[in-house]
Amino acid sequence: MILKKIEDEFWTSKQRQEFPLHYILSYRASFKAELPDFFIRHFSKQGESVLDPFGGRGTTALQANLLRRIAFHNDINPISQKIAYAKTHPVALSEIAKRLQSFDLTTHTPIDEHQELLAFYHPDTLKELLNLRRAIQQNYDDVNRFIELVAVSRLHGHSDGFFSVYSFPQIAVSPEAQRKINAKRNQTPPYRDVKSRILRKAKQCLQGALRFQERFPESLNNQIRTGDSRNMSWIESETIDLVVTSPPFLDKVDYIKDNWLKAWFYGINEDSFKDALVQTRNLEEWKTFMRETLKELYRVVKENGTVVIEVGEVMYKNQTVNLDEIVAELGEEVGFSLYAIFINKQRFTKLANCFGVANNEKGTNTNRCVLMVKGYAQHLNVPLEKTTLSLFENDYNS
Repeated sequence: MILKKIEDEFWTSKQRQEFPLHYILSYRASFKAELPDFFIRHFSKQGESVLDPFGGRGTTALQANLLRRIAFHNDINPISQKIAYAKTHPVALSEIAKRLQSFDLTTHTPIDEHQELLAFYHPDTLKELLNLRRAIQQNYDDVNRFIELVAVSRLHGHSDGFFSVYSFPQIAVSPEAQRKINAKRNQTPPYRDVKSRILRKAKQCLQGALRFQERFPESLNNQIRTGDSRNMSWIESETIDLVVTSPPFLDKVDYIKDNWLKAWFYGINEDSFKDALVQTRNLEEWKTFMRETLKELYRVVKENGTVVIEVGEVMYKNQTVNLDEIVAELGEEVGFSLYAIFINKQRFTKLANCFGVANNEKGTNTNRCVLMVKGYAQHLNVPLEKTTLSLFENDYNS
């Protein structure tokens, strides 16, 4: 196996430089929109299909639509499907305001079964959330699904814009951990009006998203599903032009524990999928999982189609393991031709430092993107210049 590694800063390390909808909510272990943007621009054309088998918060799906591609989104976690659908089906702010006005969130609602949530919420805020959740489910159309997404984005965080008392914004800590935070900070959950915070956040993230389906008609053909990356039977063989994805990295993230509050609001029983979720510390088990996933990708990708797998370097048994090299080897085993490994080096921001990840010192410090082709990689003749932020204005705001 000959590894061609191309190292540069292919996309900016600055935060929040892409379409505002991308930043509607935090989601653990998600990549920046600039990553799929780079590969979608260089390795696909308008009207083609782009798949993310580990879809997460729908970054690849949304960026594919914004670049006039059809999105295929898959994830084993049902939360992901709900997020990705709502992000790619935004509605007008006026519709959200009208719908919120129609909701009566003051109805008396017992909270006895939700006592543990009082570590996060004032009792009246919790009652409003329970009433909101019920109202959304009574008419599960695109307006309510988008309101649901915005509400989920406000469940916990560190500012007045969230429903909760001061908490961690990206992961949902346990009620016990939140009580410790409250005691340490000498804080009590204040009342937070639910409707006004949803409207404020919606206004912020819907900039440029009016008439989304008219401006980005490819989104009407999106396929957004919940399922195992090793068996995406809902996708016909040789359907996909480009794959851009990032698999779980050797049990570095607990997708169930970190998202338990989202699951609560969505009404998702985590027991329904936790056994199928691959979270392993064993490198051989991870390799088996990835080999089977790559076999399935080989089936669904068209001849001369491209697959981009973003991984990183991890510490395993006190040694640094570059997962890109492992993925490249597995890809060749199942029939792909290796084109190159793109290594995007960047300086970390304050969020990474919250997790103790210093700049290029420990943890996953680089985006290492393995690019493979179903067929002969030599047919690719792609300029490798960096993306520019001016493309944002040209493509999204016209």
